[in-house]
Amino acid sequence: MSKVITSIVQWEQFRTLIKSGLFNEIAIDTETSGQNPKQGLDIRDGRAYSMGLSLAIRLEGNSFITCYLPRRHSFPTDVNLPWDAWIDISETLENFPGHFIFHNAKFDLVSLRTLGVTIEHNRWFDTMLMCHLINENYPYSKDLSTCVKTYVDSEESKKNDEIFTLWIKRYGWAGIPIAVMTPYATHDAAITLALYYAIVDTFWKEVTPAYWEHKKKFLWVIVMMESRGVRVDTELCSVKLAEGTEILQKLTANVGGNLGSPIFLKELLIDKLELPVFKTSIKTGKPSFDKEVMAEYDDILEAMENDLAKDIVKYRGYQKVTSTNYRPYLELLSPDGRLRCNYKLHGTRTGRISSEVPNLQNIPRSSEKPWNGALKQAFVPEQGFVLVGFDYAQLEFRLATAYAQEPTLLKYFAEDRDIFTEMAKELGLPRWDTKQGVYATQYGAGVDKLGRMLGDYYKAERFKENYEQSYPNFGIQARKASMLCWQNGKIGLWAGRNRHFSNRKDDAHKAFNSVIQGGAADIVEHQMVRLEEEVVNEEHCRLLLQIHDELVFEIRESMVDHYSPIIISVMEDVRPDFGIRFKVESKQWGK
Repeated sequence: MSKVITSIVQWEQFRTLIKSGLFNEIAIDTETSGQNPKQGLDIRDGRAYSMGLSLAIRLEGNSFITCYLPRRHSFPTDVNLPWDAWIDISETLENFPGHFIFHNAKFDLVSLRTLGVTIEHNRWFDTMLMCHLINENYPYSKDLSTCVKTYVDSEESKKNDEIFTLWIKRYGWAGIPIAVMTPYATHDAAITLALYYAIVDTFWKEVTPAYWEHKKKFLWVIVMMESRGVRVDTELCSVKLAEGTEILQKLTANVGGNLGSPIFLKELLIDKLELPVFKTSIKTGKPSFDKEVMAEYDDILEAMENDLAKDIVKYRGYQKVTSTNYRPYLELLSPDGRLRCNYKLHGTRTGRISSEVPNLQNIPRSSEKPWNGALKQAFVPEQGFVLVGFDYAQLEFRLATAYAQEPTLLKYFAEDRDIFTEMAKELGLPRWDTKQGVYATQYGAGVDKLGRMLGDYYKAERFKENYEQSYPNFGIQARKASMLCWQNGKIGLWAGRNRHFSNRKDDAHKAFNSVIQGGAADIVEHQMVRLEEEVVNEEHCRLLLQIHDELVFEIRESMVDHYSPIIISVMEDVRPDFGIRFKVESKQWGK
């Protein structure tokens, strides 16, 4: 496509154009005073605010008409639009019969409300989510500039970046004058609309209309969860942070170096403990210690009876919990004492949501490890309420069993028997080894990885062989999924979207697991929408957190017995019927 061309007009002229009935889409981009909780700027708790909004419509081809509407600019020479103009803007936009186009609707829909503008749930598209659903792997970043460069114009870039950098550095977002903001903001609105037109046809080939309607509802569930936040026990977090910091200092002295250094890690893991090199850096050829590799080393280190190994495990545990839990919980807290993470609907390849600033999805279900044993206790309910967790039991394994139609396992699940105890009897292994082996196999682990996990390669080979013989339908379904990956480079999920693969040859073995992981994520999403619509009541029962297969509610203490069975009933009532019970267990959170 050709370069995006924009013409900036005043509100009166723009209003005349959109009231003409000739335009079906308007792109909206809001500009705020900032969005950094560490700096006291969070639009969800009222500390940040929208300074204005930019609008764009397409005239023809790649030519766009835009305007910028200032509301709260504070530079001495600025003249914001008067209140009566904003009443007109709000009424005009809310009565517009077409669709609104955003890039990151989750943010802009909340930002618009600080301007007095409310957009109906079903009358918008989000180009960031659309790009993710078209291909979750590429481009890796789904920010506006990257997506526009990928789908619209490879030479496209944000307007006035250098000027903006200087203004932001000197005055911050809130201090940018209207004259500087206008070309920047209107350009963003125009390229958002250009992106929409460039991808919309492809988008409808990748998702069903029903799935997109669901996704818009789900986004609003996330907006509501973030707006509620969750209370934090600041005293406990402060004590645990201090304890962890002191222990880390002692452990650093014990091991004699910085465990965050790849050079020192090599000395300890490869040279002293004589562990294998699992991966080497493409650039340097030296051993890699990235996140995936360290997860492998963690499994081995935990099984070792060695003081150095124990110190490394302990250090990594305390380092993680202090840096990603207790410290950010304190630093990112809103003035109302509640913590609000940013849930990302485009953060994973499987389709699961992720969270950041802080990450509230890395809270272990239960643990006797000293560094994170008290982690759930860091979250506390409002006075007169309790926190209750509702957790799907073996959600992914149940879904895999439903797809594979394994008769023995279907029978065990139907009779509500302990699935891993029964499988352990059939496979001739302890229950814990069986559980580890089943989940690792479902995630595509080979004999080498199973051997490291079980501590015995012969045991791993025997497990793999017995598993495949006892439950052959899993293998049949995996081969079917692999074939679809080979043929199409993608595979369809039950909810109406696709999972894409960058490399058909290397990724084919992941296809069935992708169907299960993605399908399980979609089950959780759909039930969350139903819960928000049918059960949630701000006075008595609030959905606060989603931690993978677990949902955490804040329920009035006197009404827990009323709401708990209703929540379980809705969560277990999965539609469509997969022919298996998706069991949900509940317990008071943190106990």
